[in-house]
Amino acid sequence: MPKVISYTPSWLSRPSPGFRLFSSSQDVSRSPRANGKPSALAVSSHKSEGDYLGPQRTIARRGTEIFVVVGNQIRWSDLCMLKDDWEEAQALRKSNSRSKRVNYSNGSHEEGHAERSYRMLKVPVSEQIRQIIPSPNGQLLVIVTSYTVHIAILPDSSHLGQPDTTPIRLKTHMLGPTTHVLSQPAVASVLWHPLGVGANCLVTINAEAVVRVWEISRESRGSFESPTLTIDLRKLVHGTSQEDDFGAFGLGRSKGFSADAIEMEVASACFGGNGMAEEHGWASMTLWVAMKEGDVYALCPLLPNKWHPPPTLVPSLSTAIVSKLAAQREDDAVTAEEKCHNDQQYHWISEIDSQEPTFAANDSEFGDEVEIFHRPAHPGPIPRLQGPFEILPDDSEEYLEISDIHVVAAKVDLDELMLGEDDESDLDLTDQDELSAAMICLSTTNGRVYVCLDLEGVEGQWLPTKRSDALEFPDSTPQPSLTLLEALDTLCPESTLRGEWPTFSADVHSRYSFFLTNNTGVFFFSLASWVQGLEGELQSSNGAGSAIRLDVLTQGPGTLRERVLPIEHRDEDGPRAAVTACVVLQDSDLGYFLLTAVGEQPQAATLDSPYDQLNGIAYPFPHRDFEPEMKLLALGPSRAAYQPPMSLFEDLSFGSTFLDKHQDSRHKWTRTQEIRLSGATLQLMTEAHRVLSEQTQRLGAAAADLFRRCERMQDEFREQIRRADEVATRIDNLADADGDDYGEAEPKEHELTANYFIEKRLERAKAKQGELVARHEALRRKLARSGGRELSEKEEGWIAEIDKVEHSVLGEETEDGDEQPRRELWQRYKEARDLANALVEQAKAVAESGQPETNGSFKVPPDLRKAKVAQVMGLLERESALVEAAQSRLERLNLFTAS
Repeated sequence: MPKVISYTPSWLSRPSPGFRLFSSSQDVSRSPRANGKPSALAVSSHKSEGDYLGPQRTIARRGTEIFVVVGNQIRWSDLCMLKDDWEEAQALRKSNSRSKRVNYSNGSHEEGHAERSYRMLKVPVSEQIRQIIPSPNGQLLVIVTSYTVHIAILPDSSHLGQPDTTPIRLKTHMLGPTTHVLSQPAVASVLWHPLGVGANCLVTINAEAVVRVWEISRESRGSFESPTLTIDLRKLVHGTSQEDDFGAFGLGRSKGFSADAIEMEVASACFGGNGMAEEHGWASMTLWVAMKEGDVYALCPLLPNKWHPPPTLVPSLSTAIVSKLAAQREDDAVTAEEKCHNDQQYHWISEIDSQEPTFAANDSEFGDEVEIFHRPAHPGPIPRLQGPFEILPDDSEEYLEISDIHVVAAKVDLDELMLGEDDESDLDLTDQDELSAAMICLSTTNGRVYVCLDLEGVEGQWLPTKRSDALEFPDSTPQPSLTLLEALDTLCPESTLRGEWPTFSADVHSRYSFFLTNNTGVFFFSLASWVQGLEGELQSSNGAGSAIRLDVLTQGPGTLRERVLPIEHRDEDGPRAAVTACVVLQDSDLGYFLLTAVGEQPQAATLDSPYDQLNGIAYPFPHRDFEPEMKLLALGPSRAAYQPPMSLFEDLSFGSTFLDKHQDSRHKWTRTQEIRLSGATLQLMTEAHRVLSEQTQRLGAAAADLFRRCERMQDEFREQIRRADEVATRIDNLADADGDDYGEAEPKEHELTANYFIEKRLERAKAKQGELVARHEALRRKLARSGGRELSEKEEGWIAEIDKVEHSVLGEETEDGDEQPRRELWQRYKEARDLANALVEQAKAVAESGQPETNGSFKVPPDLRKAKVAQVMGLLERESALVEAAQSRLERLNLFTAS
């Protein structure tokens, strides 16, 4: 989980140029007014602001470049440029702060930075902009209002970064001049298709569940006017065959009443993948649609006419479909509907395999060519709508009002993909420590996040044809379900507002982590704790006890959740300002940076990156040395820096502007006359009192808030001083106790000096260290002297014989480590003594006889006989010595036991 290093930096705080990027006060003050009244656009925007219920994505990024919607304007800037200019200006101010002349030049220098802090991008959009979504290649920008969609062509970064600050008028196309208009349903989601060629495929979903696929081209203006594919999900959910009409209703055509009009009102949609090689084949072509009433649907496969697959997509799907078809032939329990789906998948992938792909230039920095396939004509372009997925149990009384959906794709089955292959070097799979099942995260308007798991998996399905045998069988397919892993709250019931719309934002480091933005702050979620345990259960072939293990997993730590950026709303600022969905980026200059905006004030946080970016290779923290010390040193801020409210910086001019706004033209002549008691004067004074009351009330509330913060800061400083004094007292007491333990009589001048005791302890530690070093050196020298040549064979035999005698005398140890009873030692000693006496008597008898009895058939030489006798006598003497040694040892043991 990332740790907050710092909150909003100084180069984004007032009065920096970075703050002016998000503020419209300058433009409002410079904008002309008609008779002192705000423009109609401002009135309409303010009027429609409270009626809008949907995502607020008014900050977008292209690398370190950001696009910000302020009012109804789009501004461009570079975060690295803002940071460098601010640091340069601050360094120049500090170095020349004593010279008035240089101060004047510094002021002009800062004004120059402020003027070129951003570029204004003019677009012909009259409605309030709700979302801006850049294309994956950064060449296009989708501008979304409540009902319309516009596509602007973005200039290159080098062109936008010129010193010229004049506004740039972007070439803009309106998408669907007859479909996405004010008279049609509102726009719910706009997505770039992850498999589109050259980022030219756009998918729009309106509130009435109509999905449109647009394949746009800069050279063809007609590609912006009509979609290449239109699917009405309300018709498709009740469809029975491919020949049915699933297109949207035409203009002026009555739709009638339907229960689906409420149950299938779209809240949000997203694709199940990002078109990466490590993702499952079906993921990037699966469109997940979440309804406001709590239902979730999946549409797979949804493809444009021309699409670009990642390198593992076609091989993985071919292998999976062929193996499934082979298993179907051996299984008699397969239903007719399953056979129909398998056959349709086989025909679909066969048509892809039989195509000769065309090649086109890639927009990436490497410039490689990409393969382009055409969408298969069979079974058809419109897939079957799968769902609704069951999320909560039937007995649950909880009501879901979904606001956003986020899907983490399942990983590709590498073992099945590389079956029979020897070389895996062609595949560039970054991380295989992932789940083989998709994870679906849902956010609700009350701030709750549901983490679900798709165990069954979504695959491509189509409706049967009218001639298919599958129509003869009723649809007995059980309702698909999602396994609910966890439900997490981010809002208290009292902090939930009307119009609350929590929104997900993807992370830049891991697919299994994301951010959620609501009116109380930005929350970080990490699903990494689920991955290892769940993947082991999913890949386990032993199903015994799986339910118990899964229950243990669900009762474990689960999803990590932390509010990384708290947002405070002040009552003196009036109604709560809208919070923009955050954007996250990783840069060598900015670090792990999170950015959002509350109204017209930027809010940011710099997080501790979970990876080292050295040489572009990710190294997790557990491989670092001295991690605890690093964590102790990297202390984050306790709270965000104070941001002054907007009411302290408003233009409170109370002169001709007020008179022009609240006085009729026929009474203007009275301005130069004496004040007369009349109805017009009374009305003017009443209006002035009302305006002054509002302004003074806001100023008073802001001043009171600042005063309370100052008082709280003083109290906190006093508390910190008190705690520091307590710590110092405890240190002194410990030092005194340490001196008493050693019995040292300290001089009186050092009785109250803690440094003296610390120095004494340090001296003792150094002395002890010296003793240990001396002992170590002596042992090292002793070992060096004792280390000679290796033991000879005779010495090794002697050691083995000693061990053997020890075991024979003392006995073997039992399993508990205890030796056998000692009474056996005396028995052994008695037997050994009797045996020795018998051997001695036999030896004496042989020696006295001189010539032992010999067998007539064998003649032993006298010399050999004498040598053998001498050898026997030596062995007897040695045995006698061993027996005496054992006897003496037993006597010592007896004395020790008696004592």
